[in-house]
Amino acid sequence: MSGQVKVALGFPWYNGPDVDTFALYHEHLYYYGRMKERSHWLAALSDMGVDEEKMKLSPLDHIDGDPRGELRKGEGPFDFFIAVETRMSLVGLARERLVDMALGAGLDWLFCWDADMRFPLSTFLRLWRHQKPVVGALAFTSRDPVTPCLYRMTEAFDPIQKLPKYGSEVVWDFPNDKLISDEDIGGEMAFGAGVVLYNLNVFRQIPKPWFQSTGCGEDWFFCLRASKFGIPRYVDTGFNIQHKAHRAEWIDKGVYFQRRVERLEEYEKLMRKDKMGVLAL
Repeated sequence: MSGQVKVALGFPWYNGPDVDTFALYHEHLYYYGRMKERSHWLAALSDMGVDEEKMKLSPLDHIDGDPRGELRKGEGPFDFFIAVETRMSLVGLARERLVDMALGAGLDWLFCWDADMRFPLSTFLRLWRHQKPVVGALAFTSRDPVTPCLYRMTEAFDPIQKLPKYGSEVVWDFPNDKLISDEDIGGEMAFGAGVVLYNLNVFRQIPKPWFQSTGCGEDWFFCLRASKFGIPRYVDTGFNIQHKAHRAEWIDKGVYFQRRVERLEEYEKLMRKDKMGVLAL
């Protein structure tokens, strides 16, 4: 995986970072700036024959101290760029414009996160190391009842309109702490785009529109388009991504599992209802 890696940090945010994520947003930018600097420095030392493993370096991940947030030998060098689309109420169009910016700049990857998400500094490297065309970090809904933002897409035929009808089922019991794909959930997978890494070649293979809200959400629409063009999608369920609720509450994996236990009947009813639902585009 050695060689220059050019990454766009994409922000489809209507009004900048959320008041409760503002500080972490700056921590992330500080982290990527230091990663860029260190990766180029280590690459230069490697060219001179210096063994980087013998050097005593301060940690890049200065918040969690997670070793997965540190550069490994031969990774990079990394260059980071920023793509921002604000004051755009159509989030699907905002995401498309971020892709256009990154493609126009000749970059390799697009790392997007929503303004109301909190996640570890190590997230980018952990997703990038999978080397997949599209990989997201599993998040959960900010509304109650809490559900995973992970779906099994369904397809049927509307005999009246003579058009396909698409819908989805929540993947309630997802494989935990692993990288999953269609095979792991028994069907075509879709997921929420709270924190996602895209290889930009994906958008060279799929014609526009890439993201479009048709009553199903622009992130779900992208997964459907990717599926139709043979692009595999992956989700890493090993993260503890936090999604800001409308009130001052953070929803993550622990909360989801806890509510499944505490409100068993409610969730079982939702699961039965979900099995029967079909969403038409």
